[in-house]
Amino acid sequence: MARPAMAVPGAFLVPVLLLLCRLGPYLAAARSPPGVECVLFNEEYMTCTWGSRETLMANYSLYYWYENRSPVVECKHYLQDRGISIGCRLNQSEIIQFQPFHVLINASLGGRTLEIPSERMQLQDLVKPEAPVNLTICNMSNNQLQLTWTSPYPKAQCLEHAVKYRSNKDTSWTEHQVKGDIFSLPSVDYEKYYTFYVRSKINSYCGSTQLWSEWSVPVVWGSNSTSKGTAEEQLHWFWIHMVLIPFASCLLLLVLSLDTREKRSAPPSPLPRLRKLWRAMRSTLSLLFSKLDKPKVLSRSS
Repeated sequence: MARPAMAVPGAFLVPVLLLLCRLGPYLAAARSPPGVECVLFNEEYMTCTWGSRETLMANYSLYYWYENRSPVVECKHYLQDRGISIGCRLNQSEIIQFQPFHVLINASLGGRTLEIPSERMQLQDLVKPEAPVNLTICNMSNNQLQLTWTSPYPKAQCLEHAVKYRSNKDTSWTEHQVKGDIFSLPSVDYEKYYTFYVRSKINSYCGSTQLWSEWSVPVVWGSNSTSKGTAEEQLHWFWIHMVLIPFASCLLLLVLSLDTREKRSAPPSPLPRLRKLWRAMRSTLSLLFSKLDKPKVLSRSS
């Protein structure tokens, strides 16, 4: 008597795999819902994001409201990546600090709605200031430097700062916490040059956050440095390399051309006047270069 053939395992697995493929997006969305991260940039606008195009499998909508103050409102300005909503931008007029803030993420996936509530937020704890600007270094007495800066953040009294610096001989950065907008380095070596950065965050009197601004554009001081610490001196170098040198080169070519032409023709030419102008320009350039190339030496107290 012939024995019945045994079922092939693969024939049983095929329907299971097809079912898992159909349920995959639902299982992924339910197993790892996107978290919501909100940041208030310089009190000018706020973004709330919940993932990226690579991690999201559904198009989400965001609704927000302030506790005991306003109705539920849908986001008016979505941030998208290739057609998928990955965040929301709120303008300054839509932001209310010191009021509990809530968001609700609503996801539509294959006719099914998924709602992912967020935690209660305090917007004053989500502020990220803009990086400090106008860094300036002053050479004080007794080998001391003083670094100052300004902040684009509208409430300077709500900021604390961090300054990091190192010399060209150091292998690591030194960082200091600063309450105001002045930092003093008590002792420097005028044979070295130093690089400084500053960043800011909201202090404990105005919020509770660890969101630091980006580091500022660096400022450099010392001998052998291409920047002497102020924007005005950097502008002087720009004018020398981009304006004065090309102008002087053109003037020299013109003088040589006129000199050659004078030898070929008898009529009078403006050559003597141009030579006088060239001598004055050469004297000015020599004086300017001697001042800029001179190493900067700290003043010492007697």
